[in-house]
Amino acid sequence: MSNPFENLAPWVLDTAWVVLAIATHAAFLGFTPNVGAGAGPSEPLDAVAVAIIDEEPPAAEPEEPLEEEAPEPEEPEEPERVKPPPKPKTWRAPKEPPTAPEEPPAAAPETPVTFDNIVLTNEGDEPSSWAMDPGSGESRDGPIGKPGAVVTGRSRDGVIGGIIGGTGIGVVVDVGDLSRRPIPPSLKQKLERLYPKKAKQEGVEGQAVVRLQIGPDGSPSKLRLISEDPIDYRFGQICKQALQAATWKPPLDKDGKPVSTRVTFTCGFEIRF
Repeated sequence: MSNPFENLAPWVLDTAWVVLAIATHAAFLGFTPNVGAGAGPSEPLDAVAVAIIDEEPPAAEPEEPLEEEAPEPEEPEEPERVKPPPKPKTWRAPKEPPTAPEEPPAAAPETPVTFDNIVLTNEGDEPSSWAMDPGSGESRDGPIGKPGAVVTGRSRDGVIGGIIGGTGIGVVVDVGDLSRRPIPPSLKQKLERLYPKKAKQEGVEGQAVVRLQIGPDGSPSKLRLISEDPIDYRFGQICKQALQAATWKPPLDKDGKPVSTRVTFTCGFEIRF
């Protein structure tokens, strides 16, 4: 079955559609309320005027300029060190060594006032006795010194704050100026008890000579071994040991006051059977 509109011309169809549209609008307006036929003109509707204003776009905020980082200052290149010119060598005359002060001439050796030919010994019947050194042959009243030595004398001046008639501190009085010579205790038993073992086993006898100082209180000091015979048997050591432990009767000067003096003591070692 064919469509009846297929044979119509195209303009006919367009016209029909226009008419249909007009009729539809008219019908719609006819049924609109408050609209009567023959009535006066209707109140105009409030017109809303719409104006389109072209607003200018907001001005863009100026961009803060970026702070450019300051370039780091370049370190200046160190200038090349200029070597100073070498100092001219100057020749200096050698300094003369300082002249040493002239030393005063040495004093002439003084003749020692000693009584080396007079010795104390533990031999004899008494606890200790003064004996002449073998070979002297006689006693001597004057001091014994080296041949040709110069006697310089000694100062007898007093000391500030000293006591009249005192002998002073550290003054050693010669044996010849004493009213009493120092007296040691008996050393025979002590020497027998300390007799060197080696010498006793071999039956060796001997002696030792010791020089020492006796103080005002009778104490011995400054012991010095002069000789021992025979050697290698400790006779000198034993003699010093016995003398060091002994308490002497102090020497007295001409006024009877205790003083210091120096003496020579001979220890005799004998084996008793």
